[in-house]
Amino acid sequence: MSGVRRKYVYDEVHGNIVLEGLELELADTPPLQRLRRVKQLSQAWYVYPGAVHVRFSHSLGVMHLMRKIAEKLAAEGIISKDDIILLKAAALLHDVGHTPYSHALEYLLYTRYRIKHEDISYWVITEEPTVKEVLSKYGLSPQEVAKVVIGDHDKNGYNVLISSDLDVDRLDYLLRDALHTGVKYGLIDLERIIQTLTIDGEGNIAVFKKGMQAAESFYMSRYYMYRTVYYHKTISAYQLLLASIYDLMLEEREVSELLRPFNTVEGIRRAVREGYIHLWDDFLIGGVMNVVVARRLGSELLRELINTYMNRKGYKAIHEHILFGNNNPITHSHIVRLREFSEQLMSRGVNGYSFRTYADSIPIISEDYEVRVITDDGTSVRISEYKDSVMKGLPRYMGIIRVYALPVVETVVKEHLKSLKLV
Repeated sequence: MSGVRRKYVYDEVHGNIVLEGLELELADTPPLQRLRRVKQLSQAWYVYPGAVHVRFSHSLGVMHLMRKIAEKLAAEGIISKDDIILLKAAALLHDVGHTPYSHALEYLLYTRYRIKHEDISYWVITEEPTVKEVLSKYGLSPQEVAKVVIGDHDKNGYNVLISSDLDVDRLDYLLRDALHTGVKYGLIDLERIIQTLTIDGEGNIAVFKKGMQAAESFYMSRYYMYRTVYYHKTISAYQLLLASIYDLMLEEREVSELLRPFNTVEGIRRAVREGYIHLWDDFLIGGVMNVVVARRLGSELLRELINTYMNRKGYKAIHEHILFGNNNPITHSHIVRLREFSEQLMSRGVNGYSFRTYADSIPIISEDYEVRVITDDGTSVRISEYKDSVMKGLPRYMGIIRVYALPVVETVVKEHLKSLKLV
């Protein structure tokens, strides 16, 4: 189309990505540009020094994949051609609500305030002035785009393209994160998946039978990336340490003032509405930590934790227990024992910030968003129930239980571990 402004961005994963019209104007908005200053893998560079890529490039990659898949599905009559622009917008904006340092701070915000990054994404898409203006210019409802992003659109097929076991988000980040960490487990047959991807009659993500092996390989790649990157014990340690630091920064008034308005939920939402949420990035949090140490602000404990974080002298995993099962392997009993363990340590004078307990259950195969296989007769079957699939033999969940400690209390925590009976 003549007169349409167009740019080609060279991407290290997908090659040239075309940005024009809606996606180009969205990419130029401050909230999208903010993602250039938010790392994709939070503290992963403490283990994999090359893992310093950012959410902006990932967002472009997700939009690129959505364009390819949506155009394919529209050509096959599965989705409306008119909705391709809606899906591209949702793909580009899907991570716009991630906090600085991503999952490290998001865990804290959820435990303190019960808000998720999806909530912030909804606010940005529906309330941030520049994003709303671009969407409206191209005839899109910000509320409808936001509903696709958070998985609440009336057409479930649109939701699962953004968030399911085999969605455009995961298809991009497995390849991108494997490239930047150097880990080979994230390699997938992307082209085969795109060729065979579809949406079944009930709105579930699915592949035709000839794409089943590619889908199986995807599941296995994701599992190994869970073990080697996303839930790596040291990466998780530094995410927990940063969460501890941020928790103290919010508690200590002198330091909390430096974070204003991003030190309360109300302040974050006001920043969205008034158009300066883009200032809340990794640089801001890192800069405040530097100022705290340089000016000797806040408590001695806070400054010590910041120094351990900056100098890679943080939490060390001194206990780890991995469980598998078809139901959640992390039980209430595990949680109670970890809580009692923590209380007993603190009763002996061990500071609660000097150690951390950790328990998480990770779906290997999602109950709600599992990939379906379209059989020769057109039936849609869960891949874990398909007669020829190796997925039948895999557990649905992996559970991780860990105890972390700073070097200064490592000995006393190890001694106390003898009383922790989790099996």
